[in-house]
Amino acid sequence: MGMNAGEATMIRDLRADEQELLARATLGNMNWPGQRYTLDQAMAVPSIAHYFTWWPGPFDFGLVAEDAQGIAEGVVWLRYFTAADPGFGFVDASIPELCVWVAEGQRGLGLGTRLITGIFEQARAMALPAISLSVEAGNPARSLYERLGFVPAGPYFDAGTLLRTL
Repeated sequence: MGMNAGEATMIRDLRADEQELLARATLGNMNWPGQRYTLDQAMAVPSIAHYFTWWPGPFDFGLVAEDAQGIAEGVVWLRYFTAADPGFGFVDASIPELCVWVAEGQRGLGLGTRLITGIFEQARAMALPAISLSVEAGNPARSLYERLGFVPAGPYFDAGTLLRTL
């Protein structure tokens, strides 16, 4: 019996000192259709930079998937925003926004699903009401989010703003 893809991958808590990983992940997410931003450009755009700067806020948390050598293969994190400084998927200050990234070459193996279901478990244990996210039109990740129970947040939100009640 061989191992399924990603089985050797360990999931652990995201640490407070891993801003660099979050910056790389955010950049990867922003550049999903192709190179749109450099790290310097992303840092200069507050609506992008706030996904990884000043990490973590008082209630933010996340998970990292890493291989046997300790190399990060993916990360998921929940970040709280305010109406004054909303994320792209902002619904309400009481609902954190989910960000998830899986390294190129590791996609399609179930790692994103493992990370998101892991963060659902933690969020439920903390009695969070819901989680939101933002996905751009055409991004293939949308089908994963829908499979995991995310639905459009409603008529007053962008079509890419999805919500998953817990």
